Amino acid sequence: MALSARTRSLLTWLPATALLIVVGLVVLGTFAVQGSWWAEENPAASSDQKASDGSTMLTDAGFDYVNVEGTARVRIGEGALPAEQLGMGSDAEKSAEFRRPVRVIVAGGDDVYVTEDIGALTAVTRTGELASVTLAFDNPGTWAEAIDRMRSIAPTFGWDEAQIDALDAELTAFNQDGTGDSFTAEIGPSEGAVSVTGTLSFARGSGTTAVTLTFGPGD
Repeated sequence: MALSARTRSLLTWLPATALLIVVGLVVLGTFAVQGSWWAEENPAASSDQKASDGSTMLTDAGFDYVNVEGTARVRIGEGALPAEQLGMGSDAEKSAEFRRPVRVIVAGGDDVYVTEDIGALTAVTRTGELASVTLAFDNPGTWAEAIDRMRSIAPTFGWDEAQIDALDAELTAFNQDGTGDSFTAEIGPSEGAVSVTGTLSFARGSGTTAVTLTFGPGD
């Protein structure tokens, strides 16, 4: 069936119109982002993003700010704010996966620890106080890489290096046994105003090892 001149004209005009609509949406989106808080080079934190002592609010808004600034700040144990002032319930758990690896600063008493390359954080409160903060390093690697990481940070946390040396034999025994999907080993806890425990979780299927650090109130 032959197309009329009007129909041919409409078909020719439609793609151009669709393109203009797409371009218009992109332009509108660009203006929206440019005028938003996310586009600010150094945005000031609001009261729902940082607590009164400068700690990161353990809320979606607080973690949004961490994604922009690249640093999370947590105080646990001595000198820490109550859970309510951090945006959490009395007995609760809050987790976040960051959009990029971030730095996390954990303080307690006179102890301060700075950890880089963190991809996720989980906070737990008990009876109105922050009971633990677990940091997961970004992108699990091999078992050997996990051991190297633990050995490099052991002096910082005062962990027993002999315990780390024994982990290879424990993993070998797990692999020879042939049962179970994962092998988990803990190092620590450390002593002091902040207690730190390192955990390695080896997955038999993928051969990768996730590494986490759990901070809690110390002695």
